[in-house]
Order: sequence, then structure tokens, then C-alpha cells
Amino acid sequence: MALLTALSASPSARTREQVARLFHRAAFGATVGEIDQWAAKGYDATVEHLLDFGTSSTRVDDLGGDGLGSGVAPIDLTGAGDATVESAQRWWLNRMATTSYPLEEKLTLYWHGHFATAAKKVHHTSYLLRQNTLLRDHAAANFHAMCNAITEDAAMLLWLDGTDNQRNELNENYGREFMELFTLGRDRYSQHDVVEAARAFSGYRVDGFGQVTFHKDLHDDGVKTFLGQRGRWGATDITDIVLDRHPDGPVAARYVARRMAAFFHRPDPEPALVDAMAASFRGNGYDIRAMVRTLLLRPEFITASRLTIKSPAELVAGAARGLGLAGRGLDSADLDVLARACSEMGQALFNPPDVSGWKGGVTWANTATVLARYNFAALAADQVRQDVIQRVVDDVQGVPAATAKPWMDRLGLLSLSPTTEQAIKEYVTREKKVDDAALARGVLTLLLASPEFNLR
Repeated sequence: MALLTALSASPSARTREQVARLFHRAAFGATVGEIDQWAAKGYDATVEHLLDFGTSSTRVDDLGGDGLGSGVAPIDLTGAGDATVESAQRWWLNRMATTSYPLEEKLTLYWHGHFATAAKKVHHTSYLLRQNTLLRDHAAANFHAMCNAITEDAAMLLWLDGTDNQRNELNENYGREFMELFTLGRDRYSQHDVVEAARAFSGYRVDGFGQVTFHKDLHDDGVKTFLGQRGRWGATDITDIVLDRHPDGPVAARYVARRMAAFFHRPDPEPALVDAMAASFRGNGYDIRAMVRTLLLRPEFITASRLTIKSPAELVAGAARGLGLAGRGLDSADLDVLARACSEMGQALFNPPDVSGWKGGVTWANTATVLARYNFAALAADQVRQDVIQRVVDDVQGVPAATAKPWMDRLGLLSLSPTTEQAIKEYVTREKKVDDAALARGVLTLLLASPEFNLR
């Protein structure tokens, strides 16, 4: 009877695969042990587990300078000092790889591309770190509030020339991108609306310490006609009109839902899935968590095959998480190597290519970046500590081909394709004269470069 009870409680192969895919898409991967633990509780329970986080900056574990209490050098998130871009990249990748709230961090990564802001123009890394905190605090909160907060963000004001926007000398950059990239998409507004939005957004300034102030004397407080509605509109009014009173209906809800689905699910998400997300988003007062929950529980998401290419940050953070390449006591030079690899694969954190962010999808797989991914696989395998390698070698008791299994357990890979299995078999046969530790690293390199690990 006990055996029958244990068997009935074991998760099905289908549930295991669905939970594994969820961790690769909504987090930064998980070990096979963690996958089995949560698969036993069920897919829906795993979704709620991932969604269970509060506001980051109010949590005790986030009050330290580096946010995680790790051994890497602390980062000043207040804006009082100024870190280098490289140290910020190291800090964030370390956080992705070690956080107890991976969906929060994955959402922060998403919003970093949605509200793309780059160091190459802002020049103050501390402003970008402060924006990073803003995005994390709003990651699953209210989109109304997020839009209003980003409008008054120092890094965004410098990035899109908001500090040059005043009543007698308008700058249209932020007004245009607020609609085209952040909320509505193309062809949902006119040039007249851009001008009127610029008037409403006028009057902000950033001082030498990154503090933002609003100057009434620089703000155009005149009557404006924006998206067909007339009034003395200010910045928050523009947000309200765009989200709640667009003449064509809930355009913004569907635009944001589609962009998020393209990031978490697939570049061309199904219309029915986008409609369901948008309805949940709008119906819950633009609550981001409600929209994300709808996405993660949709059958299109749950049953999708692994055809989406991981971004470089996902790849690096996932490898670091599974292989113990980040966390307490790690020398910052090791993390610098991983951060550089992320940039070489096409994703320099805090430096997106332009205001539209990273395109994602197949853009991660051109000739140069595919080579960079293979180089990263070799680099990451080389970073694994010798004692970890030795434990793997000891576990397989002198059978080199068997080292794939313990690595798969760490990386959250439940199975391999015949092609990958054959590649590992041929490698072990070809390199049989190499010592066992070197063979174990070689097998790990093949797994990190495999489609199974690079797709989600």
C-alpha cells in the first residue's frame, strides 16, 4: 500500500516537463530536484510560488548595498556615488543567479528592455541602478504607477531628453516613445498628439546628484487636446488617457500584453493568449501580477514546445545558478568574465542598443552570437570548481559518458535529444585518453552549448 501511495504521488512525466519549462521561462532554471519537488505539488502551485514576492526594496534581504549579501563588492543603489557599468552588470547577473525570487528578477529584466535606457548616453551608472530598483519595485505591481514613476526617473529624463523639454522649447522624444514603445505601439496616435504630450511632460529637471524636480515655471499648463480629449493636461493625465480613455479602446493593455508574451512565451504569441492577458490586465486595474498569472496559466504557454532562444542574460544567469558560479564569497573577477560573455553574446546589461531595447528571438542566433554562445559554454565549464568536477567524476565511478546525468540534474535538463546524446558519445570516444576531470568538463561544455539548454 505504501508503495502504491508513493507511486500515485509521483508527478507525471508531462507535469515534470511543464514545470521544468516554467522554471526556464519564468525564472532562470532549476535543478531536477527542485523541478520534481514542485511538480509533486502541481503546476498551478508552482506558478503561485514564483509569483509570491512583495516589494523588493522593503524586504529585509534586499536592504544591504548589494541586495543579496553576497561576496561581490557592494553597489550603491541610492545614487549618492557612481558605480561602473561593468560592476553594475556583475552585480545584476549575480542577483539573477542567486535570488530567491527569480520571477521578480526575470520581470525586472523584461522591463529593462521595455523601458530601455542606456549608459552610453546617461553616463551615470548610479542613475541606471536607481532605475533598476524602480523597475524591480514595480515589476509585478500597477502599470499606471510604473508609467508615472518612469516619467520622473532621472535616467529616463536624460536618455530621452526630458530635461530639454520646457514650455517655450519643447522636446518631443519622450512623448513620442511613451506612446510608440511604452504603451500604445505605432499608428495609435498622431503627430499632434506627440506635441501635446510633450507639452504635458514639460518642466522636469535633474540636478548633479540625480534628484528630479518639477518646475512649474518651465511647464506648459495651457489647454491641450490629446487623443481627442481637451483639458489642462499634465504628465499623469497623459498616462490616464493613454491607458483608460484611448478612443480606440484598451489599445495599451493589448500592446503591453503582447510585448510581455513575446518575451516570456514566443516572439509571435497567439492572439487568444494576448487577448486573455489584456483582459486580465485591464480588468484588474492594470495589475501586472494578474496579467503574468494569466499568461503562465494559459494552455498555450503550458504546452508550448521549447522553440524560444534564451537571451544571453538568461543563459548566463541560468548556468551560473545551476553550476554555482555566483553567490557569496565569489571573486568579482569571475563574475566579470561572465558579464563580458553576456555582452559578447549581444546583451550588454544597462546598455541596450536603442530605445526599443533588444529585439530578442532569432536576433540572438546570428553567426557571431552563436560562436559567442559556444565560447561561453567552454568558459562556464572552465569556471566550475575542481571539487565540483571531482564529485561528478566520483558519482559516475569512472564511466565518462555518464557524467551527462549529474550535469543535467544541476542544469534542470530532464532529457536530451538523440543528436545531443550522440555528440556526447562521440566526444567521449574521441577523447578517451584525456583524464576523467577534463572529460567531465568537455561533456558539460556540450550540454551548455546544446539546444536543450539554449532554448526554453
